Amino acid sequence: MNTLHYRVRAIFLGLAGLGALAQAQTVYRCGSNYSDTPCPQAVNVLTSDARTPAQKAQTDQATAKTAALAAQMEQTRRADEAAVNRQSQIQAKAAAQTEKAAQKAKADAMRTQARAKKQETQTAVIRLAKTNKAPSQPAKDPSPSGKQPATAGKAKP
Repeated sequence: MNTLHYRVRAIFLGLAGLGALAQAQTVYRCGSNYSDTPCPQAVNVLTSDARTPAQKAQTDQATAKTAALAAQMEQTRRADEAAVNRQSQIQAKAAAQTEKAAQKAKADAMRTQARAKKQETQTAVIRLAKTNKAPSQPAKDPSPSGKQPATAGKAKP
């Protein structure tokens, strides 16, 4: 805060010096431009300060108050921004943790399903082994047409 105070003082002193310098120069208006060198249609502009020393002191004091208020507002803004940044980081961390928990739950559910399917398969294999039967498959018909061959009406003795 001390350095800010010195900066404000330096700015005011610099501006005061420029004001005194401007009073010593002649300023010309050439259309909408201002210059210290005259142009063909130059108009001389009066730059003297018509204020009294008391009015100047009052203006300088108001400017100093405004600069102090601006510095305080900047400090408040920076503190608010820091608080918002911290809150954003907290929310981002919470969102990341929630996402991680959701992924873990999904992986756990998939593992549970895989275990259940494996258990079903093992149970079916065990039942099949106990009955000692091969899985049932439809019998294949030896004839190509699927019909029994006809025996031309002869009976076997």
